[in-house]
Amino acid sequence: MPFIQADLGINNAQVGMLAGAAALTWSISSVVGGRLSDKVKSKRMFLIGLIIAFSIASMMQGLVGSFVHLIILRLLMGLFEGPSIPTTQSVLAIESSPHRRGFNLGLTMNTANGLFGSILAPIVIVAISQAFDWRIAFFFTVLPGLIIAFFVWKIMREPEPHDEAGSDYAAELKDGHSRGEIRQVLSNRNVILSVIMFGGFMVYLIVLQVYAPLLMTNMRGLSPTTMSLIMSAFGLGTALWGFIVPMLSDKFGRKPIAVIFGLLSVLAPLSVIYVENTALLGLCVFVFAAGMGVGGMAMSVIPAESVAPAMIGLAVGIPTGLGEFIGGFLSPIVAGIVADAQGLPAALMISAGGALVASITALFLKETAPSKIGKATEAAKADVAEDLSPRA
Repeated sequence: MPFIQADLGINNAQVGMLAGAAALTWSISSVVGGRLSDKVKSKRMFLIGLIIAFSIASMMQGLVGSFVHLIILRLLMGLFEGPSIPTTQSVLAIESSPHRRGFNLGLTMNTANGLFGSILAPIVIVAISQAFDWRIAFFFTVLPGLIIAFFVWKIMREPEPHDEAGSDYAAELKDGHSRGEIRQVLSNRNVILSVIMFGGFMVYLIVLQVYAPLLMTNMRGLSPTTMSLIMSAFGLGTALWGFIVPMLSDKFGRKPIAVIFGLLSVLAPLSVIYVENTALLGLCVFVFAAGMGVGGMAMSVIPAESVAPAMIGLAVGIPTGLGEFIGGFLSPIVAGIVADAQGLPAALMISAGGALVASITALFLKETAPSKIGKATEAAKADVAEDLSPRA
């Protein structure tokens, strides 16, 4: 973003608009696409089409000549990216064993995103931008997308359910209908709470990713290379904690893990503001990235476990879509306006506030972890048996 901002001569508010443009169309298409993914006969081919489309849109950003051209392409990217998350996460929710669902969804969503998007991308993209030009960096982004599309085509299989609920889902797909209705999903308490939680984490993440690099380079005077290494430390934390936190939630429950680790996220943007030593800052953002594992749980694991299998795509799509609208579209624009008026640290305070709201919301979740629900069910049966047993 520092390269684009300097070349196109855009202000902080316009930076926020660029970040928000993709989130706007993403927020719409993830809900619609999530519902569509519940109905299509081939999730595999649906996903391949999405990957190729948003990869081409990403590449074409290197051809833009103005802010308007760039924001149009950002809108297109969000349109095609939006349905990909509900599609992939619904496939995994169906295929995963209940005791590994949190780990599997967390590994693919958080760890993969952290490894490629937050560790490798800042290093590789910034290096290409420095060596050549930021436009060349955008041309480069088409290659990973095409490679992924190829592997999806060669390796991915259509989801095969491994439990009774999943078999019911498969039967519905075979009959060409689904009992999932948007009003049923929206009446689910955990889905509504997941919308607020994921929205809060998106405020936290997007504002941090957009404005932390600007604060480090424009205010602190750090080099783009140093900035990219610090942001990569955050990505490393996202990749590592992204599967550890959901894995812990498989054993200890979604709710307590979401509250404990969610609160750590509040400290990441505060570290960018107040920690001046670059090595210590890198360590802080690495540790405090642990909350990103909770964001993935709010987006997919918790809503997927809270509804019938036929509604999983929609249940994941609604938090993803509305969370993107709140956190991905509105927050960077608001934060950009605040940054222009009050300075970049004020924008990062908004990031911390988003994480705090998400963590408080987690207190009201209804537990969905199969390990905890199973224990509760067994305890209830034992209580009933004790009540019915003859007493001396």
